[in-house]
Amino acid sequence: MPESNDAEVFLESVDWRSLTRELSDCLVEEAFFMKDRAGRFVMQNRRACAYCNTADESETLGKTDADYWSEERAANYTEGDQMVMRSGGAIINQLAPAPEDAGSDNMIIYSKFPVKDLDGKVIGVAGIHRIFDQVKALNTPIGTLFKAVRRMQEDYGSELKIADLARLSGISHSQFVRRFHAVLDMSPKDYLQRIRVRKSCRLLEETQLTVADIAHQCGFYDHSHFSHAFRNHTGLSPSEYRKGHLR
Repeated sequence: MPESNDAEVFLESVDWRSLTRELSDCLVEEAFFMKDRAGRFVMQNRRACAYCNTADESETLGKTDADYWSEERAANYTEGDQMVMRSGGAIINQLAPAPEDAGSDNMIIYSKFPVKDLDGKVIGVAGIHRIFDQVKALNTPIGTLFKAVRRMQEDYGSELKIADLARLSGISHSQFVRRFHAVLDMSPKDYLQRIRVRKSCRLLEETQLTVADIAHQCGFYDHSHFSHAFRNHTGLSPSEYRKGHLR
């Protein structure tokens, strides 16, 4: 086996640009993209280019989501990009409207990661996503979760009970939890908390609301519950996050 120093020398010699492009183009169902800090595409695989109705990656370089999607959908994608770049942390297995026409009911499951330079500075964002075809067809395992996920995304500030979400999905509590974990690789409770923390980040950045008001608005029981959940996801307290990110 090569020693650690040998491995480091080998990895430093790799042409990562070519390798990333060749590997990502092998993905059949998954779209891969990379953007700079301004949200401009610097790399896309064939599947991502297909969403943009372009045959060649070169046609997408330098363009942004706003060049291809509705204002609402582009804003949704940009919000996630900015959160990743500001926090330096990843977003894993989240749901969003698919990069299609505004009337489409399809959704994607996506993950995004910060892109860093050799000095560790965040210089962009990279992500991967796959589509759930006709997710509203409730006779599919994924489709059964559609209404519950939409309820979480829209009513995250309300008191949402897992039992009620299971009933909304037309399956038992235990089936709902198992299916949710199988599809999103996390529990419904954890998914809802991620949504709430993500929304609270935006309020901390863009408003002068007190931390207590943001906690209440985003569905947390109290200031303590909010602070604990927020630190678990970001590594910072809400006040520390606001100090570094308030616009």
